[in-house]
Amino acid sequence: MKVIDMHCDTMKAILDNRDENRYVNLKKNGFSVDIEKMKQGDYMLQVFAAFTNMGEGDTLVNCLRTIDLFHDEIKANSQDIGIVLSYDDILKNIEQNKMSELLSIEEGACCKGNIQLLRNFYRLGVRMMTLTWNYENELAYPNGYFYDEENNSRKGLKEKGFEFIDEMERLGMIIDVSHLSDDGIYDVYNNTKNPFIASHSNARSLCSHQRNLTDDMIRKLAD
Repeated sequence: MKVIDMHCDTMKAILDNRDENRYVNLKKNGFSVDIEKMKQGDYMLQVFAAFTNMGEGDTLVNCLRTIDLFHDEIKANSQDIGIVLSYDDILKNIEQNKMSELLSIEEGACCKGNIQLLRNFYRLGVRMMTLTWNYENELAYPNGYFYDEENNSRKGLKEKGFEFIDEMERLGMIIDVSHLSDDGIYDVYNNTKNPFIASHSNARSLCSHQRNLTDDMIRKLAD
């Protein structure tokens, strides 16, 4: 059975280890994901996140460093994997007996609220982005923020967030609502035309973690 996995932080783990003078790579490592494990698991596609933590320095610089590592590892393992910039690339990789690798960003703060940076990330191969991680940023509020009926207040997308989802749809970049607040998820649903995803969220009815989706959110996402 072919596997498509929508999120992993392996590139960040490789980069962190190299920053501490421990050389690891994508071919074979002690993490959950490497080329050899993907082969054994019959992978069709793996999404690699350029994850940045707002508490760990400049989000733009850290994101660009992770993307640079991603491209280096794709090149070093080109006999086994190929980058995905469009659906046709998946089909081409299948024909060449390669696994597909799609680049995402986890933490929209790396764009610093600048739509030009978003477009440049697209030019660098990014085809998916989570609008937030665990902190409020220029685009939106993360999970844990819920509609406050008493004060009639909501914590969803900000003005920049609406601008960004419009541009992401225009570019053909997948909007990822994992980590996004409840109000933010409904903002995406009510203000987009294309499918969006929750790359690493579960069902709140099964596990009441705030990152997980309500049944209504899951149905709307499926629709």
